Amino acid sequence: MPIDPMTKMNISLVAIALMFICNFLMIFARKTANNLVRFLLKTVAFLMLLVTFVMIIIVIFA
Repeated sequence: MPIDPMTKMNISLVAIALMFICNFLMIFARKTANNLVRFLLKTVAFLMLLVTFVMIIIVIFA
């Protein structure tokens, strides 16, 4: 089922925003001293990157 171009654009913009958020989460995680908080932030950032990857795949192949 094809997706209209405006929806593809919106999905790609959300994916770009998620990548920026992941980047800032990683930077913030490196500056924190607590290992548990660092692990949780990096895990959240990685999961957000997986969501971003799925969104990009949807945009490319839809």
